[in-house]
Amino acid sequence: MLVQLSKLNIVNEGYTRNISISKIYVNPAHVVSINDYAGARQFLIAENATQFADKDFCLVRMHHGDNTEEIIALGTSEEVFNSVNSQLSPSERKILNG
Repeated sequence: MLVQLSKLNIVNEGYTRNISISKIYVNPAHVVSINDYAGARQFLIAENATQFADKDFCLVRMHHGDNTEEIIALGTSEEVFNSVNSQLSPSERKILNG
């Protein structure tokens, strides 16, 4: 079962950046780690993206074969962990809980 996350998109267009949030679906078995990401707030304020600056973000690392992808997701690490963890079977949860 896939889990829906809200991803922070940053598109560099030379001197400006377009910042938006989109929905993505991830396989919870591929999630390696989830950490709060306070740096996102400072970046958004510096880029005048004030509509997103008051929200919490976390960094989600996912393993895809031979590489690791990092995305900035909307929500605290605890909120995202709870949504990912709820989709895993009890045997798979042990991997995330260490």
